[in-house]
Amino acid sequence: MKKAKLLLLSLLFSYCSSYEEMSMEEDKAFQKLKESDTFYQEYFIQNKKEETPVHWISTGCKTEKNKILIFIHGSPGNWSNYLRYLKDPELLKMYCMLGVDRPGFGKSPGAIADVNSQAEKILGTLTKLPEIQKGKKSITILGHSYGGPVAARMAALAPEKFQYLFLLAAAMDPEAEEIRWYNIIADTWVVGWILPAEWTHSNSEMLPLKEQLQNLNSEWKKIKAKTIVIQGEEDGLVDPKNLEFVQKNFAAEIKAYLLPKEGHFLPWKNYDLIHKLLIEFSK
Repeated sequence: MKKAKLLLLSLLFSYCSSYEEMSMEEDKAFQKLKESDTFYQEYFIQNKKEETPVHWISTGCKTEKNKILIFIHGSPGNWSNYLRYLKDPELLKMYCMLGVDRPGFGKSPGAIADVNSQAEKILGTLTKLPEIQKGKKSITILGHSYGGPVAARMAALAPEKFQYLFLLAAAMDPEAEEIRWYNIIADTWVVGWILPAEWTHSNSEMLPLKEQLQNLNSEWKKIKAKTIVIQGEEDGLVDPKNLEFVQKNFAAEIKAYLLPKEGHFLPWKNYDLIHKLLIEFSK
């Protein structure tokens, strides 16, 4: 059984990249923050006492800044996927940065396999963070992969709150979403028993995503944030057609980048480009 479990996990991880931040344990990420002398704070925020909390981390927020940058990770994942950004000296000069563990991942319990419900819960806890409550600020939100529609939904729910929206290889187009063979296998009770909890939660998010995106189609027009879409031309997980979908269905100003010969793992493979754009839009 142990060999079978290792074989299955190896197969699933073959669909991922070898970038360290993608599979880094949170304890190791905190250690790296300490080693880099990056000032950070940790929060567990509840919307209601009976609800499970959402885990947030902030970096660079010691001094008053009027620009905030929020990172929403994909599926599976956690805030440490964006560690390189959260401790980057140039970004720290410009932004108070916030990373979140989406419900069911990292230190945020209570999986929610619904884009809208996740966005509502994360947005509710966001507004309770001290960094947000200090006054009106320019807020940028960035989401990768499954984190893309969650970030976009947050921007649609609170259009006046967000000034910039970055969508990196974001799964937005319901017509481009298809259940893959490994999603079907992972949904069986045997494989579900073998998989780590976060992979089970991830698979649960994928199965209803198409229908959820269909239900949200009319909501994207509410977004007012200037939207920056970055998509790899050879993305094997999120169809490049998602870029065209955003261009057709968003009413906000859009700047689009279709990257030749690039795949799904843009936050790590294309760090320099994204870093450059985050600095440009902070000015």
